[in-house]
Amino acid sequence: MGIHIKVVLLVCIVVLGFFLTEAMAQEQAEPPPDPTAGSTSFGVGLTGKYRKETYGDDYDPGYGIMAIMDYPFIPLLDLTAGIGWNTFPDAGKGEAADIWEFVGGMRFRMGVFFMSGELGYYTTIEETSFLPGLGLRFDHFEVAFNFRAVSDGSWSGLRLGYYF
Repeated sequence: MGIHIKVVLLVCIVVLGFFLTEAMAQEQAEPPPDPTAGSTSFGVGLTGKYRKETYGDDYDPGYGIMAIMDYPFIPLLDLTAGIGWNTFPDAGKGEAADIWEFVGGMRFRMGVFFMSGELGYYTTIEETSFLPGLGLRFDHFEVAFNFRAVSDGSWSGLRLGYYF
């Protein structure tokens, strides 16, 4: 009779353990989703362009506006795109150069600091270029520096952006 009581007691403990484990698992809340995961950010930016090479001889420093977008692709990597209008006032040799740019690429994020690599196409001069860049991106604000090298000249740019 003593052995039967031990077996019944052991079975009760095992069954009770299953119920307690399941009850505790149901009470644990799932972590909330990351609010930035999979959410596309849109913004606008003001740009300043500093000319080099032939652009330095023919044009004064330029300025422009840009529509920007980024999408968190994986935890450290964002997909980026932008459309912008830039103007380079003439240096007394003719007309100003108005250039539309279309860019897209990726951004490697480490906290607020980022490094980017994009490809760009520029109207008026009809050129494409690789654009290395770096900057700081906070929740809504961004400061970015990049360099464009095309055969008709090159320029470096500074962008102050705001994301909605």
